[in-house]
Amino acid sequence: MKKEIKELKGTFVVMVTPFDENQNINFKAMEENIEWYIEKGAHGLIPLGSTGEMASLTEKERYEVAEFVVKIVNNRLPVCIGTTSETTTKTIEYTRHAEKIGADAVLILPPYYYNPVQEEIIYHYESISDAVNIPIMIYNNPGTSGVDIQLETVLKLAEKENIKYIKESTGDIIRLREIERLGHGNIITFCGSEELVFESFFLGAQGWVSVIGNALPELSSAIYEETVINKNYKRAKEIYNALLPLCIELETSGKLVQIIKYCMDRRGVNGGNFRSPRLPLSKEYCKKIDRLLEKAVDFNKSR
Repeated sequence: MKKEIKELKGTFVVMVTPFDENQNINFKAMEENIEWYIEKGAHGLIPLGSTGEMASLTEKERYEVAEFVVKIVNNRLPVCIGTTSETTTKTIEYTRHAEKIGADAVLILPPYYYNPVQEEIIYHYESISDAVNIPIMIYNNPGTSGVDIQLETVLKLAEKENIKYIKESTGDIIRLREIERLGHGNIITFCGSEELVFESFFLGAQGWVSVIGNALPELSSAIYEETVINKNYKRAKEIYNALLPLCIELETSGKLVQIIKYCMDRRGVNGGNFRSPRLPLSKEYCKKIDRLLEKAVDFNKSR
């Protein structure tokens, strides 16, 4: 039976991958996290993104995580699986697997490491699009992939029927504005910046791929609901301001994975360990994160 295609909208938690003390994937902890995300109001989940330490996983582990998340979620929320790889062929393999196991969409960076030119980016995404029917979310993050998918390239790719979304992570709000203005609804924008979500929703973004949602899913989902659904902009801005100091730290520290896992542990859920060469936060830096997290948690309790 053909899977019903769900429209992606709202705040999607880009999930961490919890590891045990031996750096093995802790699937029990992952299941507990999934149940917590759902309980606290997440609108969708994205395993195997950059926050999930995708590049640190083996091929076998990536297949296992994808299958596990789809199974545990069991159609309660949309699941958009990260299927990025350094070659077109391998990306197609990961994407076909995601489609086969019942994922709702896939999230794909340009091939990393070798900085493809725009023509190669177009070839890459169009080849994947032609090989599958599953909806594709382009992931434009020059800081991660080393290449910026130019506006003209995005508009060209939007002509493909199943290239339906873009996670815009350049940190340039004008770029998102121009995709919205010139895309004519052919491609739906998701904010991919922790510190620009309020502005992005005002410009027409339909969703947010959220890192902070791992630790504060109640607030990250509430920003979408208050801004897009309820049009309560005053309340949305209050929530945004409560999250913003921590979001800025995530974006600018260079220690995004360590920070968000530390925040999860502090909230009593499963951040877990991370894979080397990532190193733990210093005790002094943890004190700073504690202060930022405490303010956000106190705000959440006062709502």
